[in-house]
Amino acid sequence: MDYLGVANELIKNIKKQVEIYKELLGLSQKKTDILVMGDVKTLGEITDLEQELIVRLGRIEDERMKIVAGIAGEEITVSRLAEKLPEDIKLELERISGELKEVLSKLRDRNEINEKLIRRALEYINYSLEIMAGAGKQSTGYSADGKTAEKETIRLIDKRA
Repeated sequence: MDYLGVANELIKNIKKQVEIYKELLGLSQKKTDILVMGDVKTLGEITDLEQELIVRLGRIEDERMKIVAGIAGEEITVSRLAEKLPEDIKLELERISGELKEVLSKLRDRNEINEKLIRRALEYINYSLEIMAGAGKQSTGYSADGKTAEKETIRLIDKRA
């Protein structure tokens, strides 16, 4: 088996993945600012770009799977491959694999922040809608059964709609 050739292909493939994941990380960082500003149009544009990058990553991942499937049906893992490589190629493979892990970790952290911002925005929207939908009621005291009695007033939003 040509381990050196497989390693070089794998290194090139992982470098492509790192490059795209770095682009995704940059977009995620921009997305955080956009979520804070509430710029829905730009958020949609960034989401479209993210989807394109994810499709590209899918293709690159398919290539990687073919590379590590090995020659003559032998399964290859990065650590197993590294054992059979010259020291300089082994170090490059470990370095680029570590860089990929680091970028993925940063991307995961940023996506968690963005998820929280989106949840807060949705909670605020729901809260605002409840306030507007409930704005058409005025408490008039208690009814005979002890519940709060309400009188209909002008409604901003009909929550039945």
